[in-house]
Amino acid sequence: MKIYVVGSSKNRFLPLDNIREKFLIDKPHEGDNIDFLNPWYCELTGLYYLWKHVDDEIVGLEHYRRYFVNSKNKLLSDTEIKDILNEFDIIAPYQYNKRNEWYCNPNEMLFGRTSILSKNPSARNHALFCIRKNDEDFWQFIKNIWLKKRYILSNNMFICKKSIINKYCKFIFTSLSDVVENFKPDLNQKTVRIYGYITECLFGAWIEYNNYKIYRGKIKFICR
Repeated sequence: MKIYVVGSSKNRFLPLDNIREKFLIDKPHEGDNIDFLNPWYCELTGLYYLWKHVDDEIVGLEHYRRYFVNSKNKLLSDTEIKDILNEFDIIAPYQYNKRNEWYCNPNEMLFGRTSILSKNPSARNHALFCIRKNDEDFWQFIKNIWLKKRYILSNNMFICKKSIINKYCKFIFTSLSDVVENFKPDLNQKTVRIYGYITECLFGAWIEYNNYKIYRGKIKFICR
């Protein structure tokens, strides 16, 4: 079992156990990586490296400020994780959007958040065009079913079997590779982290589209 905890060398992490490992975004990584895309991809750079370099049966992604914990507010242990995954397919933060922060106009493929994504329609729409191109059925599921549920699996965080995340990574990074090749946003306040935000919304849709059973993980949030 391996869980990457994404952050930088300047961040303060909780003491990690033997199943967790820091993935530092400001340090170079050997082998197949997308370090140079971190300003736009956020924690997805850690997800990509996990996909390409970790072969453990169970894998996960956490943040230096957010961790999966048990009822006693302690880090979920390997035994607790295995017990949960005996009944569920994935552990993820489940967030209901009371203020309807996410929206979609299917005709224009507008899909976003009232902050960073709504201010970048060209980057957002191009990314979603690539998503649709790679899986039209998934896009129809988003448009006709999932958006009405108004929830996300937030922060691109999860713990699940590697076989599930392999399938997701193959789809999402194939789609986003088209974005990188054809649409290179400027590194400025309006575009930074945009694709990390897009996938934060899409992840929950993809999990439900594939009929995976979700365990609503409890999150411990660490102030800066």
